Amino acid sequence: MAQVLVVADDLTGANGAAAMFAEAGLRTATVRTAGRDDALADMAASYDVVVASVDCRHAGPDTAARRVAQAVRAGWPARLVCNRIDTTLRGNVGATTAALLTEVRSLTSGHVVVLCAPAHPAAGRHTIGGTQLLNGRRLEETEVAEDARTPMRTSDVTRILRSQAELAVSTLALALVTGGADDLVAAIRSALAGDADVLVVDATTEEHLARLASAAVRATDGTETTWVTTDPGPASVAMARALGIGADHPEPPLLVVSGSVTALTRRQLAHLATDRDVALHLAPRGSEGHAVPDEDATASLLDDVLTAADPGAVVVLATAVEDRDLHSVTAEEADEIPRVLARAVRRALESHDVDGILATGGDVSTALIGELGARGVAVSGQVEPLAVAGSLVGGPWAGLQLVTKGGLVGDLGTVVACVDHLRRTAEIRRHHVAPGEARLPRSDDSEHTQHSDRTETAT
Repeated sequence: MAQVLVVADDLTGANGAAAMFAEAGLRTATVRTAGRDDALADMAASYDVVVASVDCRHAGPDTAARRVAQAVRAGWPARLVCNRIDTTLRGNVGATTAALLTEVRSLTSGHVVVLCAPAHPAAGRHTIGGTQLLNGRRLEETEVAEDARTPMRTSDVTRILRSQAELAVSTLALALVTGGADDLVAAIRSALAGDADVLVVDATTEEHLARLASAAVRATDGTETTWVTTDPGPASVAMARALGIGADHPEPPLLVVSGSVTALTRRQLAHLATDRDVALHLAPRGSEGHAVPDEDATASLLDDVLTAADPGAVVVLATAVEDRDLHSVTAEEADEIPRVLARAVRRALESHDVDGILATGGDVSTALIGELGARGVAVSGQVEPLAVAGSLVGGPWAGLQLVTKGGLVGDLGTVVACVDHLRRTAEIRRHHVAPGEARLPRSDDSEHTQHSDRTETAT
């Protein structure tokens, strides 16, 4: 199930709310339902947050309420259900709020209450005295008063809600929101004791929304109360945080494999160790003076280091770190060294995940790609000239991010830059779901095949 289900009245608003959840670190997707409950259910199985656009802003109130109720049922269960409304309160705010409230009450036990926080401070939308302001002006004094389909004749949030639904509304003034936390909690408890369906709250900053969400959760702690939200997005994100909803995706380490013994590579690794506080691990050799690493010992070392690695760590395996690690090698040994490293890495990856690999040294890069069973590399660009980024194509590790560079490529900071690139790419990918994990059924589904390339992402 999704942790958060957002029902939005139009697609642009859905995308705006989704972006806020994505920026909070949650894997988020929007979906247009258009009666396609199966699509919403499929997305909810793959993402942390699903934002369903039901395209009801300009529909009649009854139609809007029905579409919202259907979306809630299709996306249930979720830890938090949100009604994404227009920042200027156009459309069916009352009808959709009532529908969301009624549907969640039918699906859960206990008390269900709506936190209605229409403010979107970053976009110049503020709520003061229960009045919605657009860049400091009442809605009826702005161009939305002349909207062709939903002209706004009032800025009174409670009045707008009650124009379409019978709702028990209580309000929280800005003085309470900006006052002491305990007083705010007490005010919320008082409103709930009066059987309020909806709590309309003032806010002019993101901090106000965070305070409100935190106080709401505190006020109902230990009770069978479920909070739902009606807002343009910021208050829903704040409520998710207050409820402890957050990203829970593993952050495997990055792996640097160096088969190069050049002075430049060793300086680059030393700079990485200092700049990122990374330990450098020398591949164990079979015997004194023997240049070729011992495959079993190297695989065992990698297994131990990866097992002990903290989330997001960088693990470095190298054939040479200092001058004393250098040995004269025969042509046969030079051929064998990258093959042994590659086999040891493959064995370690059979039981450990990594977020990406930086391979420095042309021979070790080639050996790794072959040992991991890839058909090739889907190249995405260069981190720096001749430091090439991409992902493996084919094989058991298809989609694994990879950067390759020669031993004489770059300057002192190139390895750090490559590691940082892999980390950024991993963060982006972690917040997306591959199409094969969240493919939506189509009416002509039998004629379409599922993409399996893990290098693609859903947006």
